[in-house]
Amino acid sequence: MHLLKRTVRACAAKLGYERKRTKAPLITDPFAAMKQFVPAGVNPLILDVGANTGQSVERFKEAFPASVIHSFEPGKETFQKLARRVSCHKDVFPWNYAVGSAVGRQMFPENTNSDMSSFLELSSAGWGKVTKETPVEVVTIDRFLADQQISFVDILKSDTQGYDLEVFKGAEQAMHRQQIGLVYFEFIFSDMYKKLPAFDEVFRHLIDRDFALVSIYEFHHQNRLAGWCDALFVNKTYYAKST
Repeated sequence: MHLLKRTVRACAAKLGYERKRTKAPLITDPFAAMKQFVPAGVNPLILDVGANTGQSVERFKEAFPASVIHSFEPGKETFQKLARRVSCHKDVFPWNYAVGSAVGRQMFPENTNSDMSSFLELSSAGWGKVTKETPVEVVTIDRFLADQQISFVDILKSDTQGYDLEVFKGAEQAMHRQQIGLVYFEFIFSDMYKKLPAFDEVFRHLIDRDFALVSIYEFHHQNRLAGWCDALFVNKTYYAKST
């Protein structure tokens, strides 16, 4: 086989052809990567699940100034900070909801560090302290899209401290109908929370729903072991529109 390859290359060279491997430029910024997939001229609709105080809104608006963003944050005090922060932006809508796999009400543990608050119980590698539990309304992506008459989501961002698989389960119909273009989320490897899903489980869930991995970003280590990272997946049909 190797001899055949060398022979073919030699023949091609004699005929004036040169075979070169081309490398695409490495994009280390996930927001720059997302811009490669959102079709030109489209004002993307973004679901910002686990918005905290609006940090991701600022980054999305910088990358996509004309985007429409629905931001979800269950914590009452954190939501108030979110609402104040995004009030200066056009087409940003804050929602005081949690997002999960089923519609209902659920007790939400609130951490002294708001960006550590999660439905999952804190474990040995986590930090902060749960000071109270508050009943919150939980909505699914599928229900929200139906209620708001939204036909397509360009970017689903989820940062729910280990609860992201439940968010994806609540988007089953949307993923089946290929109504979501990109999925951008944080994955936790370390023992930060109890009952965290394994990476292969989350990976398989998205692959089985016609998504492909774009890349891993902002990889962090904790105690010399893999801690957490951001991951970007693209729906294959959405990908085809960008090529």
